[in-house]
Amino acid sequence: MNAGPFEWRAMAAMLAQGRWLRAISLWLLAAALAGLWWSTAPLRTAVLLGSVVAALMQAYYALRVDFDARLLQALAETAPDGEDEAAAALRLDAGLIGLGLLPAARAGRDWAARWRGALGLLRRQAAALLLQWALLAGAFVLDGTWLGRIAGASA
Repeated sequence: MNAGPFEWRAMAAMLAQGRWLRAISLWLLAAALAGLWWSTAPLRTAVLLGSVVAALMQAYYALRVDFDARLLQALAETAPDGEDEAAAALRLDAGLIGLGLLPAARAGRDWAARWRGALGLLRRQAAALLLQWALLAGAFVLDGTWLGRIAGASA
């Protein structure tokens, strides 16, 4: 797989889509926190707390995805003319090792493995957002169903 400034910018642009996921997650988190404020039913409270935990997981992945996006963009912007992909990988790894962000044992991965890792983080971020949404929706469904009456009766 070839990797150069164009591919790095393209992957950075793809990973930048995680910012939309983060924004949606913040709105869902606000809704979950508002629901917690008014919740009196233990089951509903537990489901809302689960949504908050999923939001924290999403935030963790959002940080990692955004870091990778910015790192790839910086790599593309600072690439010397004619730098080959192996030299770029060494430059990237050396910088990350120097900052203590990459164990030396993980250095030297090929670009295909790096792409899989970055996209895997983006997928995990999306999965955490879906879990957050499902739990929040479940908490509000509890308000209007027989299950909600049962949960409310136990409060």
